Amino acid sequence: MVFNHLAGQLKSLNKLLILLSDRQYTRANAFLNNASIGGHTRHIIELLQCATDGYHSGQVDYLNRVRNLFLETDRCLAMQELENLQSQIIKKDKTLRLLLETEENDSPAFVHTSYFRELVYNTEHTIHHLALIRVALREMNLDIVDEEFGVAYSTLKYRLSKT
Repeated sequence: MVFNHLAGQLKSLNKLLILLSDRQYTRANAFLNNASIGGHTRHIIELLQCATDGYHSGQVDYLNRVRNLFLETDRCLAMQELENLQSQIIKKDKTLRLLLETEENDSPAFVHTSYFRELVYNTEHTIHHLALIRVALREMNLDIVDEEFGVAYSTLKYRLSKT
């Protein structure tokens, strides 16, 4: 189930990227502090890469991630990375250490987490950024995503219970 929710979000984003032009993908959006859909896509990809990379090292580090700015401007590269991640996320659960942000002179600090917990975090993080991407789409007058795009699973479940 952990894999299915995250993979579903990644597929949803990938479908959107197919529909966008390069200009729409890279367009700065005033409602998003001049961020672009590409910028949000890059951020989603990079945090998830941190989790999958952390699986192998035993330590997840979201703070010192490499920022690949090509992901912001190259839709094809972003789509390829999203597809790769869909297969890379499927792993057994295991205990990991998560690097915490500390004051400048402090030693690194860690908390215990698990791979599945980080996938849950990345799923919610992805949904949050898809909601922001939805704002950019509205600003561009693009009605090209379904009603579930960028909506939390708990919200969807709640809405269904009210009908």
